[in-house]
Amino acid sequence: MKRVLALLGIVTVLTACSPAAPTPPAASPSPALSLPPDQPGPGDHHLAIAHGGVKRDYALHAPPGYQRGRSLPLVLVLHGQPGNSAGAAGQSGMSPLADKAGFLVAYPQGEGGKWTPGTAGDPTSGDVGFVAALVDHLVSTWDADRKRVYVAGFSAGAAFSYRLARELPGRFAAIAPVSGRMDTVAAWTAPLGTGNPVSVLTFQGGQDMLSPAWSTTNASWREAAGCGAPTVTPIANARGQAERRVSRCANGGEHVVYALPLMAHEWPDAREHPVDASSVIVEYFARHSLP
Repeated sequence: MKRVLALLGIVTVLTACSPAAPTPPAASPSPALSLPPDQPGPGDHHLAIAHGGVKRDYALHAPPGYQRGRSLPLVLVLHGQPGNSAGAAGQSGMSPLADKAGFLVAYPQGEGGKWTPGTAGDPTSGDVGFVAALVDHLVSTWDADRKRVYVAGFSAGAAFSYRLARELPGRFAAIAPVSGRMDTVAAWTAPLGTGNPVSVLTFQGGQDMLSPAWSTTNASWREAAGCGAPTVTPIANARGQAERRVSRCANGGEHVVYALPLMAHEWPDAREHPVDASSVIVEYFARHSLP
């Protein structure tokens, strides 16, 4: 019995002397993202929002008459791939037009110069979620009018504008894809319906490398939106010829195509083409708003 007690005593001593299990280090908090402060006012602003734990940059231009508390339309301009906010601003020339017409214009920046489409049917995924968060931020912080939000885009930005219109129903009054095709996504086979009365204005060049996709893109959108046969109006001036094709749609919007047979992969302007895309876009957006 004494031997057993002695052995128990040795075990007790060894246990007491054995080193304790190391305490795991406390998790260090994630560093806060450094975001430039929003200071709403006229002029050019280089800003960012936090989305998905990541700093997402964008540029914003407010017209001279901008005042807090006064609701203004919002136009988003999406760059091509690769591209950036500055390139979108320069290519579209939208900021001077915003000064004349009185609207906010934002130039979001895709990470790595491209747009991440996310998962079809999931409006929170990829850059669809980023754009939705940006619009919400500009509505709450810059007084953008939620019923007058629009998207224009070039090339990959144009393709992404189609995606935004489908993935975020009831968020955009109109989109203007320039030299961009609509992706073929199985989740988009359902009709748009009156809950998504978005209108489309698009510019398509006959010499564009994407030109084989125009007929499919147009037919797919017209089918989804329930559009009727287009009314065709020829355009001719010293800078060439084009066609304007207008369809009225069951979703409550319209589908307008400017077909420029001699245009390549470009954003058409009045110096070289029979139509000036940016001016037409601004006029078109001004005629459309959500109910």
